[in-house]
Amino acid sequence: MVGVEFGDGDNAKVKSIVTDYLDRFGKIDAVWMDAGATAVAALEAFEDAGQPYPIIVGEDQQDFLVKWQENNLSGIAPTFPTFQWRTPIIAALKIMNGEEVPAVWRLPQPIVTNENLDQYVQPNMPPLHYAMCGCENMPDFPERWGGTK
Repeated sequence: MVGVEFGDGDNAKVKSIVTDYLDRFGKIDAVWMDAGATAVAALEAFEDAGQPYPIIVGEDQQDFLVKWQENNLSGIAPTFPTFQWRTPIIAALKIMNGEEVPAVWRLPQPIVTNENLDQYVQPNMPPLHYAMCGCENMPDFPERWGGTK
């Protein structure tokens, strides 16, 4: 392991951190990022250094997925889907309607891989959109989320 750093969700900071590590160690084989947007910044540090892309872990954010797809990266995106936001609302509505709510509510946690990447890339959505937002069947999708039909 080369190091562990916090990028604070700041693209410039993440790019600077990765650039510093590339300067110090010359080569990095893999990068674990828990954010899609800053994963793109990490990859840009490799581009600026003229280095090949590493194996990378990101998430289901569109700019990362598009970058991954366009550059045929070796990657994976284990997800904690943003659609989890709606689960307590659904549960509250069920309770208010006198319906039963499961004691344990297991949400799916899909993993984006090279094999299924194409099904998650949504080129009509803005860069910060999460592919697993759970909003696809909501009124006015995708326009209300900044996308186009």
